[in-house]
Amino acid sequence: MYRRRRISHRFYNRMARLKPASMLLLAMLALSGCSLLPREDVVLQPPLVEPAREELDLVEVGRGSIQTFLKGNATFESSNVKALSFKDGGQLKSINVTLGQEVKAGELLGELETGDLDLQLGLQQLNVERTQLLYGQARTSDASATEIRLREIDLERERMSLDAMESRLEKARLHAPITGTVIFIEQVKTGERVNAYQPIITVADSNSMRLTYTAANAKDVLPVEAGMPVSLKYKGKDYTGKVLQSPTDVPAGADPSKAEKNAVTIIIGMDHPPAGIQIGHSAEMTIELQKRENAIVLPRSALRSYMGRFYVQVSEGELRKEVDVEVGLTTPTEVEIVKGLQEGDKVIVNQ
Repeated sequence: MYRRRRISHRFYNRMARLKPASMLLLAMLALSGCSLLPREDVVLQPPLVEPAREELDLVEVGRGSIQTFLKGNATFESSNVKALSFKDGGQLKSINVTLGQEVKAGELLGELETGDLDLQLGLQQLNVERTQLLYGQARTSDASATEIRLREIDLERERMSLDAMESRLEKARLHAPITGTVIFIEQVKTGERVNAYQPIITVADSNSMRLTYTAANAKDVLPVEAGMPVSLKYKGKDYTGKVLQSPTDVPAGADPSKAEKNAVTIIIGMDHPPAGIQIGHSAEMTIELQKRENAIVLPRSALRSYMGRFYVQVSEGELRKEVDVEVGLTTPTEVEIVKGLQEGDKVIVNQ
């Protein structure tokens, strides 16, 4: 117990001796302004810089002319096209032509299986010839009127049978109705079933050529009228032509698919077409549509639109002002302003 007190006494004596030194250390730290702590960096304010002056691309409103055109590639096709089909269904025996082949009128193009109809037809022709001889013999002999009439009936009966066989054979064969080019062949193999009136082969007269242009939108061909002149370029040479048929010339039909096609199609005739034109060839086409003189015309890049609203930005000193405009003729590079601007206005080109 004593020993513990002594030890305790010594501890307190040491603490008493350290206390003045500790106080001195704290005073030095206070005077140094806590220099031992990390120092924060001072944030400097950015220097005041005058913003660069924006350079505007301006166009001064003036008057001029604007012309719209319809341009595209028109395709040569025949105005005399015949689609061939069998009048009766049956199994295909053969197709005797190839796509693009030139054929003559009357040429056999394809046929169905008819079994031994050819043999029966030949035999029937002999029967007709035989009964015709007997009928002639009866007329020149002393045969009675009844005998002559019986021979005449036999001849008529054999001829009717022959006509029926020939009709069956004709329905099983396809002959070229015109001289021209085969432009379509149905993908059907020998021995496969063919339905009655199913288009099998199409022949087009290559001497009756015209140009057809189909627009992507009906609005593009709406201004086109029959008789309008057409500038054409075919194989690097210039030609002229005229519109033969426009959508406005076609009467309304009951077939929706045909009406839809006619609404975007124009037909063009070429003046003095050169030799060697083939179906499927194309020519560059240009048709002058509408023209305005003394109109306010702006670059297309100056016109802005939003939700069906057309407007431009007009520069007035340091200010910009949005002005609603009414648009007239439009080309790929220019636009006519019908209402909303005056000459001398400075319009900002879209950047």
